[in-house]
Amino acid sequence: MCFFFKRKKQKKLEQAQMHEAMKHENTMTGEKATPQPTPEPTPMTTPAKPAEPKVEPIVQPIPENKPAVEEKKEHKSETTTSARYSGKYEVYPEAGGFKYRLKASNGEILVVSQAYASKAGATSGIETFKKNVQEGVFEFYTDKSGFTQFLLYTSNKSRLIATGEFYESVARSQSAAESVKKFVSSTKVNTLDAINPEDVREELIELKPIEAIGNGKFEFDTINGESVFRLKASNGEVLFESSGYTTKASAMQGLEAVKIAIEAGQFRVMKDKQGRYQFKLFAANKALLITGETYPNKENCISALDSVRRFYAQAKVVE
Repeated sequence: MCFFFKRKKQKKLEQAQMHEAMKHENTMTGEKATPQPTPEPTPMTTPAKPAEPKVEPIVQPIPENKPAVEEKKEHKSETTTSARYSGKYEVYPEAGGFKYRLKASNGEILVVSQAYASKAGATSGIETFKKNVQEGVFEFYTDKSGFTQFLLYTSNKSRLIATGEFYESVARSQSAAESVKKFVSSTKVNTLDAINPEDVREELIELKPIEAIGNGKFEFDTINGESVFRLKASNGEVLFESSGYTTKASAMQGLEAVKIAIEAGQFRVMKDKQGRYQFKLFAANKALLITGETYPNKENCISALDSVRRFYAQAKVVE
């Protein structure tokens, strides 16, 4: 019996020693004494390569019914037009007063104003001219020699603002009026102390005493629905024709204003770029009342002016 217990005790001792040895081994390797079940490893999968991003074209909003190309082209056209129609105004002294003139970009003189008492008045007149080019009325007058000029009136035709140069045809005068519309908005204004002699458009004249003659007549007529009057010499020669009036009564009032201006001798003699001469009659407030016919030289023009002075006082009114 002693042997049996002795053997059993020895066996327990051996088991204890073995357990201690295993515990010591686990401590050295960093593992727990009692190994825990290891979870099944999750299989690693290589992530799929992301698809290349799809680049959508950037589309700018396009105004309705106006493709982008057309809009860009239009903007370019505006810039080109602005550079192309870069005319200028010049303010300068002439014939005892001050005037302004409008020049195209190529240097062509398109309009020469009436005379103003001061430089400031001429400069202010440019703004009046601009306004009436936009809002006023253009008409075309062909004289007995076949030369045509444009006439610019206020919107209600109560006042004649400016007259153009004389041209050999109506078409060329109309073209000149269109050029005025293109260059009128120019903001460039130069002040000159003098102009070239060949650009002079007006000379001061001295009116000599004359003797009144009868047998002239003021003849009234209707043209394009407007009432006009003209003064004729005793031989039937037309000395001048008025602008159009909306009614016969207003034309009669215009005639009285013309007679007063003739009596006061408020004439000026102008020359155009073709070297043709024309007299003009102004009211006391500098408003242009009458433009005469054109003549090839200054002497003939002054002779016609003197005929107006001779025939107007005793001229009969023919309706």
